[in-house]
Amino acid sequence: MLNDNTTASDPFKKFLIWYSEAQTGKEGKGPKSYLISSCFRLLRRVLSVIFPWSSLFRPDIATLATVTPDSKPSARSVLFKGLVGGGFSFYTDYGSDKGKELDLNPSAVMLFYWSLPPRQVRIDGKVQKLSREAAKLYWESRTRVNQAASAAVRQSSIISGREELIEKTGHIELIYKGKPIPCPDSWGGYSLVPEMVEFWEGKLDWLHDREKYILNNGCWTKIKLAP
Repeated sequence: MLNDNTTASDPFKKFLIWYSEAQTGKEGKGPKSYLISSCFRLLRRVLSVIFPWSSLFRPDIATLATVTPDSKPSARSVLFKGLVGGGFSFYTDYGSDKGKELDLNPSAVMLFYWSLPPRQVRIDGKVQKLSREAAKLYWESRTRVNQAASAAVRQSSIISGREELIEKTGHIELIYKGKPIPCPDSWGGYSLVPEMVEFWEGKLDWLHDREKYILNNGCWTKIKLAP
């Protein structure tokens, strides 16, 4: 495992360690720790099927905050899809509220919170659109049900009710029966390229650990903060 000295100048390495441990439980050395981690991983897999949208069992769920045209904060949950293009990637409909807000103001914040162990990571930066090829590649990895639902209606558009959503999704499935559902032109990805990354780790004695990485002239500077 990498220690603080190894990750001192690279917040990406530290994030990947924490992200891995949020998926499997904090790992230690030795057969006992490996057994505990393996049991935790199996339990998480089972519970994630029962509670698929619980953030406790989905470490890839993050809060994305943007700015509305009238300068108000706007936030929602997104699925983190890995480090791509020097940043933290996610996918959406470019015509959604967040897509429109990011077109006007690319500044955004992504926040991860994990309970086991208690940790939080905040990423401040600006988004860049991912390539059309990347969008199509990820689109093809999604289930057909997800593809049909995304292609049926524009995200954030006004609908009369759930019945309309079901009807339009069924219509898409019928049109493309036996054929691949194409990726809509309006659907794609972003990469949030960080300018600041902050890590917080909770401690039982309430003397929590908190540090911030700030990008300056292409180099990261780490500073410690009071909790």
